[in-house]
Amino acid sequence: MTYLSIRDLQKISGETIGALPGPTPVKSGDRTVGLLVPLKMADPDRLAAVLARAEALAKGRDSAAEDAALRQFGDVDPVDWSVEAVRALMAERT
Repeated sequence: MTYLSIRDLQKISGETIGALPGPTPVKSGDRTVGLLVPLKMADPDRLAAVLARAEALAKGRDSAAEDAALRQFGDVDPVDWSVEAVRALMAERT
């Protein structure tokens, strides 16, 4: 399915939307009026592996040197995405 019409949207189920291969244009006649993006559940094991790899790669970085290099482009918002920093951020929000 290369696109959905407005009428198609009225007829399809949540399961059908979830089964879409990816972002799908929504058209009214010949005009694209929106984009339907099905939300997929993340595979927790795969996500954990990616986060572990990111954490391992981050151990060798010199964030101060990176921040200094980025300042040539203007204000830099340094972000610490370590597991501890994310947990602390999430704890602040609850």
